[in-house]
Amino acid sequence: MENKKNCANCRRELDVGVDAIKVDEGVIGVKDFVSLEKILFFCCERCLRDYFDMSDLPSMPPRIPK
Repeated sequence: MENKKNCANCRRELDVGVDAIKVDEGVIGVKDFVSLEKILFFCCERCLRDYFDMSDLPSMPPRIPK
């Protein structure tokens, strides 16, 4: 059975041999990067930027301590 990958943003199926971007979530360990096994694939830089773009979220004014 094939392990199909899709773009995390546009859901486009990523066929064998196409260019892709992989984002691997993890932590920095004592010797190296330790993967937490949450991996996202993107078909292009635009989808990568769109997926992580938070500019359309509502924002709160900065709080000023009293």
